[in-house]
Amino acid sequence: MIALFPQISGLNVCVQVVKNKLAPGKKKSELGIHFGHGFYVEREVLELACEHGVILREGTSYFIEGEVIEGKDAAEKYLVENKEALDTVVAILRNQLFKM
Repeated sequence: MIALFPQISGLNVCVQVVKNKLAPGKKKSELGIHFGHGFYVEREVLELACEHGVILREGTSYFIEGEVIEGKDAAEKYLVENKEALDTVVAILRNQLFKM
């Protein structure tokens, strides 16, 4: 009998800032870590891009570079698999948020 287990590729960590001398600390924050790759930035990029109109969201559908993607997990997976699309979205966000 062969037992099938999902392959673990990372973990989510919930951190709580207790004390911060310079500014009020956030109560809680979640970080995603991919083993061998570092922090999981695609989730944050997706949320920021939706907030600033770079990626359009209607209900559970996301419109990324002409593609219609159903669901948040599928949109994150799309950004993970398509580094060019991720780089384009990050460049647009940086241009909008850090105008120089």
